[in-house]
Amino acid sequence: MKIIKRFIMIFAILAMLPMGVFAKEKVNVYLFKREGCGFCANALTFFNSLGEDEEYKDYFNLVTKEVLNNKVNSELMEKTAKKLGVSLSGVPFIVIGATHFEGYANTFDDQIKAAIKNAYEKESEDIVASITEKKDTSATTIVILIAVVAGVAFLIYMAKDTQSNEVIEESKEEIVEEKVSPKKKTQPKKTASKTTTKKTTTKASSTKKTKKK
Repeated sequence: MKIIKRFIMIFAILAMLPMGVFAKEKVNVYLFKREGCGFCANALTFFNSLGEDEEYKDYFNLVTKEVLNNKVNSELMEKTAKKLGVSLSGVPFIVIGATHFEGYANTFDDQIKAAIKNAYEKESEDIVASITEKKDTSATTIVILIAVVAGVAFLIYMAKDTQSNEVIEESKEEIVEEKVSPKKKTQPKKTASKTTTKKTTTKASSTKKTKKK
């Protein structure tokens, strides 16, 4: 019974692990901008205020990418635009999942909010991350496999340990029982030896008288 309870507890812990690993994450909102760009500054102000909104603050993370004098960010913006099939004319360039916005104006606000919420609920592919990081799902798989193997090994160890403890307990109980009620020593039965008395029959020797001729 103890083993079954331990199994249930450990499997419950293992079942919770994938939930934590695959929990829904915030959406990354990428803002490619350039220093001195007024439209970029307005977009940044909008996203900062949206990040304080009770409804949307848990939906997204703002990731800014300065492209001025930054070759890495500039090339990333070009690769992202190419993957999205966009011919860029300037900044700001906003990417939310697989949705993008060229430039910024106040009229974009509702569309941007809808794109953030839609990407969060549907867990849309992160285009920029797929280019930069190429999210390695094998790392997650390895973590899960290690956890499962460790759990199975622990189960086997606990089962063996429990069995050995049960054997020890049973041995202790037997010793206690022997001390309380010791077994009676059975003495070997004595086999009565039959003594056979041989009767000696005395034959009377008849002395034959020899007649003298």
